[in-house]
Amino acid sequence: MPIRVGLDTQGSEWIIALEGGGEVCSREGRSLLALKDGEKLRIWWDSRGEANAADEYRVQVGMPLALKDAEALMARLREQGEAPDRVHVADGDSWRVLTGHFALAEDAEALVRKLGDAGFDELWISSESRPGNPRKGRALYAVTERYERHALPLDGVRLKPKGDLTVVVGKGRYRGAVEIFPNAQGRLSLVNEVELETYLRGVVPKEMGAWEFPAIEALKVQAVAARTYAVANRGKRAKESFDLLDTTADQVYGGRDGEQSLTDRAVEETRGLIAAWNGRPIQALFMANSGVATVDNRYVFGNEFPYLRSARNYLDTPTRLPFTGSTAPQGDQGWLSWEILRLAACDLIPSSMLESERMEAPARASDLLPVLGKLAVRLHFQAPERSFDTGSRLYLWMARSLGFDGVVEGLEQPQDAEYLLGATALKPSETLLACFLTRRGVVPPMAWKTAPSLGQALQALGRLWQELEPMELLEGTLLRDGQVRVKNGGPGPLPLSDHYLLAEEAPGGTLRLLGESSIQVGDKLKWLVRDGLARVVVRRLDPDGAALNRYNPTAHWKVDLKEADLLDRLKQKGGIKGFASFSFTHDAQGRVLEMTVRDGANRPHRFTGMRIRNLLGLKDNAFRCLEVGAKPSRHFIFYGRGWGHGVGMDQTGAYGYALEGWTFDRILKHYYQGIELKPVE
Repeated sequence: MPIRVGLDTQGSEWIIALEGGGEVCSREGRSLLALKDGEKLRIWWDSRGEANAADEYRVQVGMPLALKDAEALMARLREQGEAPDRVHVADGDSWRVLTGHFALAEDAEALVRKLGDAGFDELWISSESRPGNPRKGRALYAVTERYERHALPLDGVRLKPKGDLTVVVGKGRYRGAVEIFPNAQGRLSLVNEVELETYLRGVVPKEMGAWEFPAIEALKVQAVAARTYAVANRGKRAKESFDLLDTTADQVYGGRDGEQSLTDRAVEETRGLIAAWNGRPIQALFMANSGVATVDNRYVFGNEFPYLRSARNYLDTPTRLPFTGSTAPQGDQGWLSWEILRLAACDLIPSSMLESERMEAPARASDLLPVLGKLAVRLHFQAPERSFDTGSRLYLWMARSLGFDGVVEGLEQPQDAEYLLGATALKPSETLLACFLTRRGVVPPMAWKTAPSLGQALQALGRLWQELEPMELLEGTLLRDGQVRVKNGGPGPLPLSDHYLLAEEAPGGTLRLLGESSIQVGDKLKWLVRDGLARVVVRRLDPDGAALNRYNPTAHWKVDLKEADLLDRLKQKGGIKGFASFSFTHDAQGRVLEMTVRDGANRPHRFTGMRIRNLLGLKDNAFRCLEVGAKPSRHFIFYGRGWGHGVGMDQTGAYGYALEGWTFDRILKHYYQGIELKPVE
């Protein structure tokens, strides 16, 4: 099954090359021009001056509706003297109702106010493509590298490489055939015609890349969803002479440059499979992240589909694996740091030292000398002598023992020391080294005024070590079989020492040692290795909690919107002048189903679905709002979850379920309820 993908509709020229050479043909297949391997050709459209305007502004009335309801709404608008149109929404099998034609968005505001006064409470100023016929131009030309110009047919050309690829400079490499032809906007359309399975090889990694979601079952979910979307929406943009765009308006498509081996495998292992309801391909909607749960289609695109209903991203009993640490200090562990963990991992400090009472006690040279001595030997410095320094001078003693006094002369100046340290009890001869240590972040400025605790002194020693021998920290994701998938790598065993320190890193970076922990599959681990074995394992408590879609950076977000910016958005996007207040209707998962904005005259304007996040400039509709300050200097803080429209398959959630051991068909049936998987016809 061939798919025609619109790669661009706004260019006036393209430079192409054909792998292995090939031919430039008419769109009917007649050979026009031969190209050698790697030879570049410029294809240029002379459109006789400025092109026709591509867009206009219209007022959309209400959310997308079923055909019967759309017709009823259009009848009401005609009673108001309007001449409305309906536009089919293929993604939701519903209709948008539009009225008015305007060159500028602000020109549509009067109609928004008129319809609002007449009782139409959900209105939206929408940018729409202006219909029309291809504009007649002087000619379509091909210009060779030798500056030879060849006239081409006015209806465009089709490129046929002898190899697999057509190279479009500035765009990428594409399998299959590429066509270039004039369009209704007075520009050139660039279209790639390719077989369905080959098309998916360029889609799946762009929509759910193997580097971000390296789980084959999740990638197979995306392959089936993308295949189903392509089949269900083939012909969606037939008026533009192609099926689908290569952007998020349909599916992101990267051609040959987007392909990855693991996503190729996912496409091949699901070859020909689509998701169907009553024998027909479903509208396989998906988004990056849906927060707590997906949402019923009727709240976003208007129609009821039994397979597009809310599905949660949590399990009652997610898989957890037990880990046991060798020590668990009592009390507050505010002294614990990565530097101290590293010292312990390399046996420079004994585990018995990792006690709060001892770490919080004043530092003594006698406690530090064994640790400093081992570190000096490791780094091939002379063993330090016993020190009689006390207080903050212990920092200087440790630094001198590791040679740092030899790097300050001439580089550090008294003025720098006074600037960074202020007044201290240090001697003038000591301040230059102290200045260096503060400049490098080893010792904070205020620490020179007080005596350090043992924990503070050891942390400084660890930072000195970091200056000379940076720490090698390994990171990975915990898998169900106890292995870890190393960052930017494949899965492998976690080589645990018989006795290792187990720690937990909380949001914000604070650490604590644990005697044992039940770690959820999918959590991030960091570990320090000595002699090939992990001597310290640190579990990162995910700031996004236990949700199975917590692996996306937009799982939680915050947006702070100033009142002036809000007023501008309301005017430009909704035709609303002034602002009095918000009110929101939420579902149980914190998703906003309806938003009412009261304008400067206290008139209500109602919004649902994607208009809510578009109006406010948010990533998703799952949010709560906190109003801070007083008019006219208020600001509005939105705390939210998710990224996208929230309907259908949650891509990040699919990855989470795959980590839990779910197969691709089980994940698909979780997000698309009641479907069957069948071969494409």
